[in-house]
Formats: sequence, C-alpha cells, structure tokens
Amino acid sequence: MADLDRNTQASMPVSITGEDELVKAAVVQGTDGVNRLKVDSQTAPAILSELFNLNFLNSGSPNLAVNGSGTPVQFDIPLSNNDRVINSISIYGRDNGISFGKFLALNSALANGITFEIKSNDNIFTSLPITITDDFRNRFCISPRDFVIDFASSEDAFTASFVSPSPIIIRNQNEFTTPDYVRVTINDNLTSINYLEAIVFGSAL
Repeated sequence: MADLDRNTQASMPVSITGEDELVKAAVVQGTDGVNRLKVDSQTAPAILSELFNLNFLNSGSPNLAVNGSGTPVQFDIPLSNNDRVINSISIYGRDNGISFGKFLALNSALANGITFEIKSNDNIFTSLPITITDDFRNRFCISPRDFVIDFASSEDAFTASFVSPSPIIIRNQNEFTTPDYVRVTINDNLTSINYLEAIVFGSAL
C-alpha cells in the first residue's frame, strides 16, 4: 500500500492509491473550510470489465491428462495486456471408479502430484501437491462444499474449486521482467484418466 510523504502537511493537496487499487485517500476541504484526510476502501476493484472463463493451456490444449512423469508439464492461462482479477480456480475431471485414498480411478496415489502456482504482484504462491482424490477437498478447496463428486454407473465426475477470499491481482504481461501467471503443473503420468481440465474465473481491470 502507498504511504504519505513524511513532509506532507495537512493543508497540502495529496492523493494516494494503494498498489492493490483497493484503497484511495485524499485531502479534501469540508464545508467548514477545514482540510480533512478522506479514505475510501473497498473489497473489490472499482472498475471490472470483460468477465472471463479461461482454460489452463499447454500448446493450445486444455487436457491435463498428460504424462508429466520425469518431465513436468505446465499449463498456464493466456497472458494479457490488461491487469486481471482472479476470483476462483476450478478443476474438473471424469474417470471410471473415482475413489478416495488414491488418485481418482488410478490404483494408487500419485508420486509427485499436481501443483498450482500463482504469481501475483510479483509474489509467488505454490500449493501443496495433490496426490490423492481427498487432496482436492482438503488441500485445494477452502470450503468442503466446493468439492463435488457425482457417481454414475458408467463414468464418475468431480469438480473442485478454489474460491479466493480476496481478489487475486494478475498484472499485465509487461509489468514485471517475469510476468505474473496462474499455472498448474502435472508431475505424474495421468494419461489413463478419462478427462481432466482446469479453469479460472475472473475479470479484467
């Protein structure tokens, strides 16, 4: 967040904006002629446009059911010339006989797991690895209700969502030497899984 200059006097015009664009302050003159510091804050950016759902892609493909054993495979959301706000990340999959204690319908847990990584405002967060079905609920979802499995006689399906408690700011691709990103990395062989994809929901600023 931005700071006021130590030399600023109460009678001087000043305006600051927090780097997260959620806090603004300015010296304003009231009807009584007294200058006061007015601070406005909000829980969401002031201007939102271009709502979007975006797939994580690798060479244009959204299918996460790839072989990342030995050489991890990275999937990213496309870079943008605009700042973005990410509100949630969801992963969806289908397989025959999804069960707990192992990964989906595979016979065992993954050796290395699936990881999610977010570079926001030039800071990096990496999730704990998802190695078994239970991890989608316990390590990925903030709330257990954001994890759902539909069991069917032919093919089971699941959805797990990470719903951020506050907006995740992804700066435009020219802001930093290494651009901000949202990434999922496959570190095991998932080619026998029927289908797996991940999606972000958000908005341009």
